[in-house]
Amino acid sequence: MKILNLIIFMLFLCSCTKNEQKGNIKTITFSENEKLNINDYISYKFIPLETSNQCFISSIKQVKIIDNNIFINNDGNNLLVFDISGKFITQIGNKGNGPGEYRLISNFHIDKNKGIITIADGGQARIIDYKLENYEHIKTQKIFYFIDCCWLSDGNIAWYFVGGYKTTNENRYFIKITNRDLKELKLLYPIDYDLQYPISAGSHFYTLNKKCYLNLPHIPIIYEVTASEISPVYQINLGTHKFAPEEWMEREARKNYSAIVNTDYISAQNIKETNDYISIGYCAKGANAYIGFLNKKTEQSCRYSLPEFIRQTGLTGTGIIINTFGDYFITTLNSSVLKRNSNSKIPELKSICETINEEDNPIICLIKPNL
Repeated sequence: MKILNLIIFMLFLCSCTKNEQKGNIKTITFSENEKLNINDYISYKFIPLETSNQCFISSIKQVKIIDNNIFINNDGNNLLVFDISGKFITQIGNKGNGPGEYRLISNFHIDKNKGIITIADGGQARIIDYKLENYEHIKTQKIFYFIDCCWLSDGNIAWYFVGGYKTTNENRYFIKITNRDLKELKLLYPIDYDLQYPISAGSHFYTLNKKCYLNLPHIPIIYEVTASEISPVYQINLGTHKFAPEEWMEREARKNYSAIVNTDYISAQNIKETNDYISIGYCAKGANAYIGFLNKKTEQSCRYSLPEFIRQTGLTGTGIIINTFGDYFITTLNSSVLKRNSNSKIPELKSICETINEEDNPIICLIKPNL
């Protein structure tokens, strides 16, 4: 699971549910394409990140590129800012329990119009606002428990909690919608039964064109989330690699959190999307990692085991797709792995290999498919 940079949670409750709403749902099929050499249909950009004691990165949990600045959630420990060339600028806030401090960064949001950057601190169940212009602390608000969150285009916030949010009659829902002042507006996505499920393959939300999408790792459905409803938009088809049926999950996985990884079923998946392409990273048959891309217009697609993808592309040390930037998908390259295997077929990357050390920060890699 290390290959795909899976986040292994402590044992906790997770849940399978029935679709809350029916709608126009499109099947997206990622096909094996042995005749397609992906290196002929993909382009790259690389950003080596400066390494120093002030900005040492253990693992990149989230990354956002905004106005030529790169904001990096460093494994939940701190929020670092680099310029577009990879030069370190500053750290936002500090780890701790005091005003303006955080324990575990679950996510962060940048509001350019209001000039605010907000850190969602899952470790202390609170959100912390800073000025975008100088990163000074504005205020801290205590909130409820959550695992992940996403800011909607109307200013409201969607919160995800694996154990569910309860109503007065004890019904539970995966998603809570609040306004910016954290007043509850609506609960979405009812939970039918509980499971022990410890694996995630990345963020539970992604955004595209100001729309928010929910991406739960153990089901093949992608949902659009608004302040009033949740609607299925994509059904994932991975050919011979199958998601576990709901009946199996209810019968087996609720008794043993690791049951899914001991089968041939898909144990976790994560989708990211640009205007023209969809990417997927997933694990099947245990910790075997795969990556795929789909052209949304032509529906041409490809998927590879991660070792085969690395062999064809030369992207040694690559991991999960973390986010998007324009037409590009963002991933990272591990400097230690890259340095030990420095004979890359990509000239620009080979040049970078000659200058980095094994202890250096990861390299930001921007991938642009052209299937």
